[in-house]
Amino acid sequence: MSRQNTKTPAMVLQEFTMKRGFSPPEYILVMSKTGTHENEFHYKVNVANVCGLGFGRSKQVAKHNAASKALEILAEQGLYDPSSNPVQEFNAQSHRNESDSPQKPPVNFIGNLKDMCCEFKLPYPEFKEISDVGPPHCREFTYECCIASITTQATANTKKQAKQLAAREMLEKIRETCPQLAEQFAAESNSILADSHEVIKKYSELSTTLDVMPNRAVLIEDYSTAIKRRMEDKNVCFEDFQKQYKLKDKEGLDYIFEKLDIRYQIDLFQESPPVYCALFGLDTPFTVMAVGSSQENAMANLVFEIYRLLEIYMTKGAKG
Repeated sequence: MSRQNTKTPAMVLQEFTMKRGFSPPEYILVMSKTGTHENEFHYKVNVANVCGLGFGRSKQVAKHNAASKALEILAEQGLYDPSSNPVQEFNAQSHRNESDSPQKPPVNFIGNLKDMCCEFKLPYPEFKEISDVGPPHCREFTYECCIASITTQATANTKKQAKQLAAREMLEKIRETCPQLAEQFAAESNSILADSHEVIKKYSELSTTLDVMPNRAVLIEDYSTAIKRRMEDKNVCFEDFQKQYKLKDKEGLDYIFEKLDIRYQIDLFQESPPVYCALFGLDTPFTVMAVGSSQENAMANLVFEIYRLLEIYMTKGAKG
């Protein structure tokens, strides 16, 4: 297998759940035997309604074997395509002893760091080149590794070594500060989730102000003809509103929707940056939103967008 692929089974399994929208893998220590010359660990991983079991002489190896088994089951079920995101052959020996050599890391510290991030549900590390100095025969590269607010730096004679050493430093920091780091990431995630819930709440409040019951019998493919059907009912055509389309102001919108007997409402959805939302009292969902550098600009953008969409809907033929 190509050495370019450095993804371990645990990393691939984590990426699989993120792409498919499943809950993160849950690793459970089933059995452990220590105190002898050969330790023994058994792990199971629950993910996407399947369970993988793994055995190893270290916890990390056992987890990788469990993840590998889970991937095999997911592949058999047609949920995971090994060719699209292949797994490297996991060598347990490479994860037993770490050399203290500052310039030639014998293990894949970046891979180990990503595994730890998966285990503690932390964001993946980001690497950034800080400096590139020295003559061609004696180059020195400095790289920074960042996870949330934690950063580490390392210098080496190659970019690859500098990244690996920065990852090794980060591993040590995470072992010391992981509880605080996990709390910080959880707080950031909860903040984003709270903002999403607030947006949904605002939209729900706005969508009930016109007190219009949606027509569940209307097919989605017919939503775009709702305006055209209303025009036919009111015996008006697009040409009747040419004056309003020349000016394209809010007064013109008031006139058009009065002729169509459609109630509509505009509300300030968000103050910074300003976002306006227009809801229309049709039996099919019809909502328009626009953002701007100021409230006046956002309102102008909203009015322009409503006119643009109206022209499309008014000139689209309705089904008989």
